Amino acid sequence: MSKFKLSNLMAIITLVIFWNIGIAQTVGVDKNLPRYKKTIGVSGNANSIGSDTMNNLMTLWLEEFRKFYPMVNIQIEGKGSSTAPPALIEGTAQFGPMSRAMKAKEIDAFEKEYGFKPTQIRTSLDALAVFVHK
Repeated sequence: MSKFKLSNLMAIITLVIFWNIGIAQTVGVDKNLPRYKKTIGVSGNANSIGSDTMNNLMTLWLEEFRKFYPMVNIQIEGKGSSTAPPALIEGTAQFGPMSRAMKAKEIDAFEKEYGFKPTQIRTSLDALAVFVHK
């Protein structure tokens, strides 16, 4: 493949990637969801153990949460996605951020311990890097 064709192909791929990112960012919030109402008496400790790639997102969410509930102490440990399931199963974490889906055996172990499946909330889709060879 000639240099010209290869560079055009790479430019098209890059545009498609960034166009898709733009579309993903335009997703709105369901207007039928009820507005959040603050409650009283929320205090204590909570731990988040899991993906280090989600540390910034978890920190932002928890900073906002503490504006409503300043008596809640939240610790965030980013040690990798594989540390989230054991921490949830052992009860050392209430949040288990993961940059991948839980494996079937991890879900089964959680369900065996608690009698129900873990609640998964998809928050984002990531592209950590795009590499282009000149």
